[in-house]
Amino acid sequence: MPAFVEMIVQKIAEAGPIENSVSDFIAGVLENTANKLSRFEQRPEDGETTIENIA
Repeated sequence: MPAFVEMIVQKIAEAGPIENSVSDFIAGVLENTANKLSRFEQRPEDGETTIENIA
């Protein structure tokens, strides 16, 4: 293993448990996606969808 890769692996190992951070990140992404989908589904039914309605 190259020294650079070994150093990165060691730094990650020293950082402690990352499972919680990863879980929190994924939960945040899922929540943001759900919020965006919810707003998208609530757009006007007049057939015109603008960027403002989606974003």
